[in-house]
Amino acid sequence: MQRVNKAACLLLALGVLLATGCKHEAKEYWKDTRRYYREYLNTPAKLDLDDKGEVEPAEARLAEGFAGIDIQLRALERALENSDRKPDTEWARQMFQRFPWISGLAAVDNEGHVMAQQPEAAMKPLDFAPLLEEDAKQNMRALRGYVQETPLGPEVYVGVPVYSGSDFRGLVIAHFDIRALLPYSSSPADLMIAAPGQVMWPGRFDAEATPIASTDWGSVVTKEVYGSVSNANGEFYWVSRYLGNLPLVFAVPEAGSFPEKPEQLAILKQAASLGSASTHNEAVTEIQPAYPELDESEGSILTQPAPQASDEQKVKEEAIR
Repeated sequence: MQRVNKAACLLLALGVLLATGCKHEAKEYWKDTRRYYREYLNTPAKLDLDDKGEVEPAEARLAEGFAGIDIQLRALERALENSDRKPDTEWARQMFQRFPWISGLAAVDNEGHVMAQQPEAAMKPLDFAPLLEEDAKQNMRALRGYVQETPLGPEVYVGVPVYSGSDFRGLVIAHFDIRALLPYSSSPADLMIAAPGQVMWPGRFDAEATPIASTDWGSVVTKEVYGSVSNANGEFYWVSRYLGNLPLVFAVPEAGSFPEKPEQLAILKQAASLGSASTHNEAVTEIQPAYPELDESEGSILTQPAPQASDEQKVKEEAIR
């Protein structure tokens, strides 16, 4: 089973309420989340009778800023995990329609060879190999995730392992640029997104001047699911959630003053084009999840060979660089 961040699951309920405009109920859920964490996940040695459980401004801004993104990520996880048929071309079309922010889909065998790929040629150099590495801390059939840094920006991968009995056969993978999710945030300029070892979205801030860039998130998220980090310039409030076994950190400034790089916000005007949203698709009212099993049926993305980039695609890639 997928590693579950219980506090983040409650935050998803908060996100749904925020998306529907129920601010009062959202504050109540945020208070319940904090109370749940303190009572069951990180019980304090001494009770603080003065803690009223009130929602701080930074907490509310963070919840509103990342809830829409979190909802999209949860939906992608469910689409990959909940399965009842094979991932053929129609499944791929529906996935692109349901998740216009993903960059592509792929299937690789147990040695990392690409068996199929959509779209036919990727804009970024893709590396699926790290997903083949098993995580001793999670179930072998659980979703796997990682972030690849590329010249065109970070690419996030999430893959569902494919088994025939107990034999590992490969992975069905979705990959995307985290910045393509920014339109789902109510305040992307104030939001920072990080993963262990890198800042994937700096917002309006000079990332290196913030504690988000200097924090060892690989260590921190094993002990806490939310909190504050600081440096000489001020303080950020953060919360983590897992995508497979990949911890993602979302943060907003809580106190102090940080140097800014407003030119970084120019990408917000192009965020939708980082996914498949610019490709015309017919409307799909219901996503049909895939059954991740290697198959020889004609038309399956698992059996079609991965084509090479066309000359037109190469020109487009050079233009982005």
